[in-house]
Amino acid sequence: MDEVFKISAAILGSLGGGVLIVGAFTHWLGNLWAIRLIENEKKKLESDLESYKVKLKKSEFLFQKEFEAASEFVAMLQSFLPTYSHPDMEWYDVCDEIAHNFHKIETTLNRYVSKHGAILKNDIRQTIGLCIGIAGENKFEITSPEVPTNANTAADILYKKLEGVEKCLLEQVHSQSST
Repeated sequence: MDEVFKISAAILGSLGGGVLIVGAFTHWLGNLWAIRLIENEKKKLESDLESYKVKLKKSEFLFQKEFEAASEFVAMLQSFLPTYSHPDMEWYDVCDEIAHNFHKIETTLNRYVSKHGAILKNDIRQTIGLCIGIAGENKFEITSPEVPTNANTAADILYKKLEGVEKCLLEQVHSQSST
């Protein structure tokens, strides 16, 4: 019986040693795979982070340019309004003054589009282009201090369209600043 015990112990010892070796190898291999998987995920996350940083820089740059374009437009539109020159001044009188400045308005709007055209949305650029056309066509109507009715009406249309552009530009900037 002593011999059977020795043989049984030898068999169990060799199996246990093999299991121990296989277990140790499995543990080492599992750690190696885990480290490689973690390194691959880390590289992917670093790449994604770099991509997001670039996108954020671009977004910040575009926002800055849109903000500058909107701010300049607000100031420009205010410059088109005449000062309050007499107590009975009405919108019709304001439009007469705007009509007298059609040439200046046309030039100023052209300069604005030249400077900010790349950042402006297509519909805004088109509306400003329409206003340039209104000012350009109607500037020839002003040949005396008296402003013809059609030129006064054109000044009203021009200014209201420019107010719409201002509203769109400000909404665009404000919508980005809240996100």
